[in-house]
Amino acid sequence: MDYHFNGEKETVIMKKILLVIVLTQLAACMSFSDRSFRSARNSIQEQVPDISLEKEFAISLGNSMLGFLDVLTLNETDISELDHVQLAIYNVESDGQKIDFNEIDFSDTLRSRGENLYWETIVRVRKEGEQVWVLVGMDVERNSLDAVSVFFLENSELVMINVDGDFDHMIEFALRPASDSRRDNDAS
Repeated sequence: MDYHFNGEKETVIMKKILLVIVLTQLAACMSFSDRSFRSARNSIQEQVPDISLEKEFAISLGNSMLGFLDVLTLNETDISELDHVQLAIYNVESDGQKIDFNEIDFSDTLRSRGENLYWETIVRVRKEGEQVWVLVGMDVERNSLDAVSVFFLENSELVMINVDGDFDHMIEFALRPASDSRRDNDAS
């Protein structure tokens, strides 16, 4: 039996197969569920019983997807050190009452993300119609920064963002250009 291969045709088929494999892997690293936010959502609703939170949108990106994005940016951002990036947007129903999250203990709200993390509020903004909290989760035993969570309330919309990963390495990466610049100036 004599087989004749058309090199161009096989190349196209191989590219399509590779594309399907890559897209399948990337799709497996993404989720449109708010499952990771449910305990925080429930805690907020318990602390402010006059409201209800209805999910509008949610997305979760895993380490493989972040690694792929890192490759696309030619490792310029070094986001491959992140484990997860999660975002959820909720509509806040309040039966016409003013929505005020000032009494919420967000550190307590985030305890379900890991008993080993100590949560500290590093930014709090309170303006008319908008409130923002940024909290960092530190692993005290390892003396490392492992998570950042952001809560942003504007009118009747709550945005929650969770980011987990090796922030110590990312901070070093971010500060490297400034450190190199300082060394260059000292050498001159």
